[in-house]
Amino acid sequence: MKRRLLSVAIAGSILCAGSLVATAAQSASASSLTTVRFAYDFPGPDMELVPVVAGIDQGFFKAAGLNVTVSFPPNTSSTSQMLATGAADVGFITTSDMAMAVKAQVPLLSIANYSMSNNWGLFAKPGSTLTLASLKGKKVFSWGDTWTDAMLPFVLKKAGLTMKDITVVTASNDTPLLLNGKIDFTTSTSNYAIPGIAGATGKDPVSFTGPSIGVPNIPIWVYAVTQSYAKAHPATAKAFLSALLAATKWAAANQSAAVADFDKMYPKSGYSNAYNALGWKLTVPLLTNSAGQYFTQTASQWSLLDQGLLATKQITSAPAASSYFTNQFVPAQ
Repeated sequence: MKRRLLSVAIAGSILCAGSLVATAAQSASASSLTTVRFAYDFPGPDMELVPVVAGIDQGFFKAAGLNVTVSFPPNTSSTSQMLATGAADVGFITTSDMAMAVKAQVPLLSIANYSMSNNWGLFAKPGSTLTLASLKGKKVFSWGDTWTDAMLPFVLKKAGLTMKDITVVTASNDTPLLLNGKIDFTTSTSNYAIPGIAGATGKDPVSFTGPSIGVPNIPIWVYAVTQSYAKAHPATAKAFLSALLAATKWAAANQSAAVADFDKMYPKSGYSNAYNALGWKLTVPLLTNSAGQYFTQTASQWSLLDQGLLATKQITSAPAASSYFTNQFVPAQ
């Protein structure tokens, strides 16, 4: 598995040298298209990038008059910085990172949900007999990210425990520690943990996710821009989401072809086709809400997130939910 959901560092300069750029689907007519620079949330590509890849490779962006390029931050704390400094136009970030940006008065704006539900949880070694009730005294891996910091207290409350009742372990990779018995549980999301652990062992991990462990069912990832970009380029933002919606629907309906597009565009991603295929399969159900809609955000999702961040003292006051998001660019569905 790779390291996910890391907190955003707002201060500091951007080191964009060495960023990888996807140049697929560019042609002689690209100069007549409006360029949108998309920044991912990790230094390299993985299967959550499939909708954007489909938009490029299948021509959805080009049909909307856009030339979309993809760049990767030099580290996991730079995507919000890239947006804030004008190094990127649209970024892929977590909702908790969005909250941290707003806290730091970085003028970001979420324009669409990527996922619609919370698939974060705790995962144990395949065949484990561990239960949530046996969490006391156990070693729990954490990436040290804002999302885990916000969610873990909900789990402990559900189990009638506090942070003093567990040992939190941080490192650069959780899977070896889990398989070697150095930790009892790892924290991750199902679309990354299951393919990663199954790929290493041939078996699915024991999973503890959702309402059963007390976490709020709120989205994890969003597409974001700066407030100034939203005001200056509303037509481009709307065209981007319209094309991305078509690409996302196509990738959900044609999963094998969509993953093949990803493998073709990023043959050196470091992930196998099997990992990407399972990861994307597990991601697809997360992309729509109960009404079958993509992208649409709600004030309640941001309010629930704020409650978690307040409870863990990651923020000291909760701004209005409207300060986080807008649905004005989301196409009709």
